[in-house]
Amino acid sequence: MEAEETRHAYVERFRVLAHGEIAGLFVPGSIAGLTGGHLDRFALTEKGEEVHAETAFSYGGLRFRYVRRIWPPDFPLEIKVSLYVEHLRERVLTRRYTAEADGGTTVDL
Repeated sequence: MEAEETRHAYVERFRVLAHGEIAGLFVPGSIAGLTGGHLDRFALTEKGEEVHAETAFSYGGLRFRYVRRIWPPDFPLEIKVSLYVEHLRERVLTRRYTAEADGGTTVDL
């Protein structure tokens, strides 16, 4: 039971912290780098024993989807949140993806 409580607490804190950081990426005037984009969805989903974070957003005329496993944890919570957000941002800003010419498909990061 204690492990489940720990899991629940970790996942809930990740949700709160990561959502705030991700939303901050799209704030007009922000130096975070994704100004002009729009956050469409941030959700946590359970897949068996694992929990995955999914972020869907639009930026630069494209739609993106970013999914990563957050449980079981491989880093302390605050580091995991920072890695999740910074990796998302870095993948978009350095164009580490292939985009379809029509822009109608979702780019998986």
